[in-house]
Amino acid sequence: MTFGAADDTPAIEDETLALKLSRIEACSIHIRDDLGRNLLHAYVACLSASELRTATFRYLETDKVLIRALRTRLIRVGNDGCNTRELDRLSADLIALPAKGRRVGPRTDSLLSAIYPFLSVEARKAILDRWIDRGNKAAAARWLKAMANDALLLDVELAWREWQASREPLPAKIFIQHATGARIAEALPELIAHAAEGWLVSKAALKAPTISEKSWRAIRRKFPATYAYLCSKLHRPLTQAEAFAIVEETTGGPFGDRGLAIWSIGQMKMMGVLDELSARYDEFLKREMEMFLHGSAPLHGASDGD
Repeated sequence: MTFGAADDTPAIEDETLALKLSRIEACSIHIRDDLGRNLLHAYVACLSASELRTATFRYLETDKVLIRALRTRLIRVGNDGCNTRELDRLSADLIALPAKGRRVGPRTDSLLSAIYPFLSVEARKAILDRWIDRGNKAAAARWLKAMANDALLLDVELAWREWQASREPLPAKIFIQHATGARIAEALPELIAHAAEGWLVSKAALKAPTISEKSWRAIRRKFPATYAYLCSKLHRPLTQAEAFAIVEETTGGPFGDRGLAIWSIGQMKMMGVLDELSARYDEFLKREMEMFLHGSAPLHGASDGD
């Protein structure tokens, strides 16, 4: 195994750093052994923040064990809180690096994600812009996760627009977590209409200060188990006939949501419904078996229960 610098990586002119890097590179012949990895991490710990920045950029395309050791050290430097300038410089170097080779792009994004919490606002904004401009699913997940934990750069409306464009659950989850109750109530009808996940609807409904009767009816129609769950949480009356009907409309198994419906009925202390379900246990079991044999898919998918 050879540790070589990228073609456009500057030669190491600092003799002290060159000696440190030569020791790190010498660990390559034992890098798969515990002792070799321990020595590698120890040598990496001897690098100053500026040396670590140089080494990270130099070895970006080398063995994953080495880049992981550098990444771990970068996080430790960030946690120390006294080398933000060097981490900012590294983030700028990584953003400017051409994405050539199959390793460079993913490793660059992984390193940027690792050091993101420790960067200045300006550096964090540059990273978010990089990922937003990518316009793909992987980049969207990175900027959404980073932004969700960044109070200064959090933009709930940007997350909402991303959900409107992609219908992926992550941006909707971030929107629901951070938007005001009034804003969630305003968005709830659209969320019910277009979300595929009942758990998102339940999270939004529980944060909304009010739910219109039209929205209640839409939830009942599209997400019956979620409707039962919300009835139990928000103390909305549910008749025994409707509770039993909800169980009949849902499916069992690990991917169904009948368990959530039954759990909710239990939370509402509806013993009569539970007794009727118990009495018809064999009927439901037979129905599940027929559904399995015919390859029927669950009609509703969500898990909202505690």
